[in-house]
Amino acid sequence: MEMTNIYLFISVSFILLISPGPNTIYVVTKGMNEGRKSAFKAVMGASAGDLVQVLAASLGLAALLQVSALMFFIVKMFGASYLFYVGIQCFLNKQRMLVNSSEKPTKGKKLFFTGFLTSALNPKTTLFFVSFLPQFIDNQSVYAQQQMILLGSSFVIMGFFVMSMYAVLAGKLRFWIGKNDRIQAYFNWVTGAVFIGFGLRVAFSERK
Repeated sequence: MEMTNIYLFISVSFILLISPGPNTIYVVTKGMNEGRKSAFKAVMGASAGDLVQVLAASLGLAALLQVSALMFFIVKMFGASYLFYVGIQCFLNKQRMLVNSSEKPTKGKKLFFTGFLTSALNPKTTLFFVSFLPQFIDNQSVYAQQQMILLGSSFVIMGFFVMSMYAVLAGKLRFWIGKNDRIQAYFNWVTGAVFIGFGLRVAFSERK
């Protein structure tokens, strides 16, 4: 790999990562509702899901989604259904933001696995990696697959730090939002609508 490609990859990846997606929205939601520690657990889960997506793309599993309409349909329906579920949970959430509250935050395992599934069940993410990463590697090299895994892992690490910044910011904002019940109610409805919107986007997505 040439250094020019590496610098270009880092620049383009950063621009893509700061654009909010399902992972970021989930992290911000947990940071706003439960604080920075809970948000970081969500970050860990989302990053693990991204890593699975990178391995799937690098090992050729994405090719199966590209050639099999049935497999793509099944995976995207699982992903869309899970995003719908998360969105509905936001609508039904009556929990106040845990600012100086005696309420217990969500268990770490649930935070991790929700973040993990939010990323891992999105087939479009796998197809994104299989179309994005090869643009920065030497496809003629015998180490092309290793290069793809290396760049994909770098993308995941960058994503971890970007989501962590969102987690810190959300943790700070919750002290301001936590003072207003109406804003809290709007926040739950907005995040619920966003997740359902992501779910619809996945459900009606097509292979490219």
